[in-house]
Amino acid sequence: MDFALVLQTVFNGLANGALYAVITAGFVLVYRATSVVNFAIAEFLLIGAYLTYTLSLFLPMLPAIFLALPLAFAFGVLVERGFVRPLLGRNVVAVIMATIGLASALDGAALIVWGPDQKAMGAASIAQLPKEVPNLAFSIGGVFLSSKAVWSLILALPLAILLVVLLKYSRYGVLLRAVSESETAALAMGINAPRVVAVAWGVSAVMATIGGAFLAGAAGGGGPGHHLVLLGLIVFPIAILGGFDSVPGAVVAGLLIGLIEAFSQLYLESLLPGITQAIPFVIVLLVLLVRPYGLFGQHRIERV
Repeated sequence: MDFALVLQTVFNGLANGALYAVITAGFVLVYRATSVVNFAIAEFLLIGAYLTYTLSLFLPMLPAIFLALPLAFAFGVLVERGFVRPLLGRNVVAVIMATIGLASALDGAALIVWGPDQKAMGAASIAQLPKEVPNLAFSIGGVFLSSKAVWSLILALPLAILLVVLLKYSRYGVLLRAVSESETAALAMGINAPRVVAVAWGVSAVMATIGGAFLAGAAGGGGPGHHLVLLGLIVFPIAILGGFDSVPGAVVAGLLIGLIEAFSQLYLESLLPGITQAIPFVIVLLVLLVRPYGLFGQHRIERV
């Protein structure tokens, strides 16, 4: 066994898993705050990537990413205020269908604004601006880490962990837990529940933008396109695996799925083409058979 190859696969798996973790953490944050399953999370990723692409036409890539974040936050708050809030309290099936409709609407809006073609991230040919973030790729001991992998490990993973810490120890985390337990009781205690929920949607959009920017090629590779919607679907098996109401579970499950995909690509893809895309969903089906609430989800028993 080539130890260097295995170690490189581990790092690459953790890097992809970090991107999955940061997107899924934002998705679970919204579910905890509102009990709404945001079926438009893949479109949040798509819009975030396109926002980054648009700004990269006028700015170097790194400032474009950071400037896209407040715009993404505003987009998330706008979706919550204008679309989600009027639906709260309605039948859960109606809310689910509405978020699926939102996903279709965002898909159509992206096609109208940016077109169907995959874009090339950056605009070096227009204004001599860097098309990518600074290249941090390096090789040590026969292990090569791409720039995308390094950026994912130093940016996305710490951000996902920071969200976990803030939810556990910050004032906002306490407020979010209070709202998730009972919005009515939180309002009675003087908590501005609508603001807490709006922030959750904004943070979810920010997380999706970071994941979308790097999955779209901000640190090398292709560019944003509607293939990102398919990549965004990985959020659902990761959220189920980690536990739908657990942000730490989303981070752990994201890293775990990233590792499994990397080793599947290395050892199984040549034998079973397409297995790498299918294996996260197969794992979730197996986990649901023995632990329906996921690895870290709360085990609730309801009597009916």
